[in-house]
Amino acid sequence: MKVLIVDDDPNTRYLIETFCRGEDYELLIAPGGKEAIDLVELGGVNVVITDIRMPEVDGQGVLDAVRRINPEIPVIIMTSYGSIEDAVHFLQSGAHDYITKPLTKEVFCHRVQRALEKLHMSRQISRLHASLKIYTDREHVVGNSRAMRSVIEKLPSIAQTDASVVIYGESGTGKELVARTIHYFSKRANKPFVPVNCGALPENLLESELFGYKRGAFTDAHADTPGLVEEANTGTLFLDEVGEVSPRVQVKLLRFLQEKEIKPLGSTKILRADVRIISATNKDLKAAIEKGEFRDDLYYRLNIVPILIPPLRERKEDIPLLANHFLRKFARDYKREDVELSPLALQKLVGYDWPGNIRELENKIQQTLVVTTGDVIRPEEIDVPGESRTFKAEKRKVVGEFEQNYVSKMLSFHRGNISRAAKAAGMDRKNFWQLMKKYRIEARAFNES
Repeated sequence: MKVLIVDDDPNTRYLIETFCRGEDYELLIAPGGKEAIDLVELGGVNVVITDIRMPEVDGQGVLDAVRRINPEIPVIIMTSYGSIEDAVHFLQSGAHDYITKPLTKEVFCHRVQRALEKLHMSRQISRLHASLKIYTDREHVVGNSRAMRSVIEKLPSIAQTDASVVIYGESGTGKELVARTIHYFSKRANKPFVPVNCGALPENLLESELFGYKRGAFTDAHADTPGLVEEANTGTLFLDEVGEVSPRVQVKLLRFLQEKEIKPLGSTKILRADVRIISATNKDLKAAIEKGEFRDDLYYRLNIVPILIPPLRERKEDIPLLANHFLRKFARDYKREDVELSPLALQKLVGYDWPGNIRELENKIQQTLVVTTGDVIRPEEIDVPGESRTFKAEKRKVVGEFEQNYVSKMLSFHRGNISRAAKAAGMDRKNFWQLMKKYRIEARAFNES
C-alpha cells in the first residue's frame, strides 16, 4: 500500500517520515500539489494526505484532481487549529478526514490506518456489488444449443463440490463467465472470486502476485503484500490461461493444492488458505505434458472436473440468442430500448464464423448499435470482415467514425467544455450533446485539473 504526503513545508514532511518508519505501507512525498497529481495519475497511490495552503496547486486542487482520477482514494486534509471551518468545507467536498496541526504520531498513524481500512472496506463492497449484479442479472451462461445445454445442466452440481475444475475452450468463448457461474452457484457465492490472467504476467511477477511477498524480498518490495491466493481465502481463485504457467510456479502451485499452504516470497512463515481453484485454458494440456511444458501431477490435481466450451461456429443456433442478449444489454446502457435486429440481420450474423467467438460477437453488436440510427438494425449495417459493403453502408461507417473522432477532438481542445466545443464546431449545443450521447463520449474525460 502507498500513502502520499503533500506538503510544501520540509519540516512537516520530515516529521511525517519519522512517524511512519516501520509502518506496513510505503510513504511517497510530494512537495506540492502539481507533483502530487502527477504521482496519482501514474497509479498505485492508495491514500493521499495533503496540506491546504500551498503555492500553485492548493489542497482543494489536489482533492478535486484525486476525485476526478480515482474517487476511491481517501483524501485526508491537514489543517491548522485556526482553519477548522476549512476542514468542514473539505469534508463536504468529498475528503475522507482531516488532521489538525501540530501533528502527533499517535493521531497521525491512527488516521492513516483508518483510511487504509476504509479503502479495503470500499473495495470489498465494490466486489460484492459487482458479484451481486452478475448474479441478479443472470448473466451466467447464455446458450440453447445441445452442446451448451449439456454444459449448463452440469454447473449447479459441479458448484456444490470443492473439486478443481479446468474449463477448456478457444479465446472468447466465455470461460470466465462459466467459472463465475460455478462460483455463484456454490456455497462460496458470498466470498471473493479472484481472477488472475497467468499468461499476462512474467514468471517472477506471477509468483509474487499469487503468493504475496514480504517487505525487502526484492528491490521494489517496500511493504508486506498479500497474494491473490490469500485474497481469495474462503472463496474461489480463477487461473485463466493456466497452460502458460512456468515450471517453477507450477511447483509452488502444486504444493498449495496438496497442502493448502503458501509461503510469501521472503517469508519464513507458512500461511493456510481455503481456496477453490477453477482454471481455464485454450491449450491441450495433455499435449503440453508430452512436450514437457506442463507437470502431469499438477494436471491431475487441477483436472478433476474438465469442462469443454465449444466455439461459436459449432453452435450457430446460439448466435440469435446471444446477439439479442447483447443488444438488450447495450440498448439499456444507451437508452435505446426500442432497437431490434431484423431477421435478415440475424441471418447474416449466423452466417459468419466468429473466430473471436462470443467476445467478437458482443463487440460487433455494441459497435453496430453505436453507429446505427434507426430502430431496426438491417444486415447492411452490420460490418463483418471479408465482405464488400454497399456505398451507403460504407458511407455510414465512415461518417460514424468521423463524427466520433471530431467530437472527441473538439472536447479535448476545449477541455471538456461542451458549450465552447459546440460553438467552435458551428453546432447547436443540443445537437452536439446528442452526438456525445450517441457515441457515449463523456465531457469529464477531457477535463484538466
